[in-house]
Amino acid sequence: MEKRAVLFPGIGYHCDKPLLYYCGKLLQDEGYQVIKLKYVLPDLDIKNNHDQRMVLFEEACLQVQAQLCQYDLNDAQELIFVGKSIGCYVAAKQRVKTYKKAKLLLLTPLIETLTMNIDGAVIFSGLEDPWVNPAILRQKAQEQDVKLIQPHGNHSLEVKGNYHGNLKRIEEVLDALKEMM
Repeated sequence: MEKRAVLFPGIGYHCDKPLLYYCGKLLQDEGYQVIKLKYVLPDLDIKNNHDQRMVLFEEACLQVQAQLCQYDLNDAQELIFVGKSIGCYVAAKQRVKTYKKAKLLLLTPLIETLTMNIDGAVIFSGLEDPWVNPAILRQKAQEQDVKLIQPHGNHSLEVKGNYHGNLKRIEEVLDALKEMM
């Protein structure tokens, strides 16, 4: 059985950082071929600028399409996309456009991700994430068929000085990923 998974990183949050690293390890252990994407993106001020974020999202989407065309993802019997931050938007857009059967695990998505059909997704977003308003995220999530998990944590789902809690949140993400398989 062909099982494939794609890791969609964020800006500065590559596939060797904890959330994506351990998701990739779990997926490999479960027999998935794991594809780790990379982008080379312009340095834009995107935090409070929707238009600049959209420019960055679209550039990342173009780079991802060029990378994914090497794989027969639609032939996979199981397909999971794991996105982090801007990677959530890119993963969701790829699913909407091309890979309709992909399951989505979205880690700290930006709000634009929820403008697409992400039904069935599992979302983790830290309550102290400065990149998204938790109440707006909750409202947008309620409009779709998604599972939203909002633990304490920042944009990396971490709480400064709470190492045991940070590891526990990684474990919660892995448990959710395991349920998706």
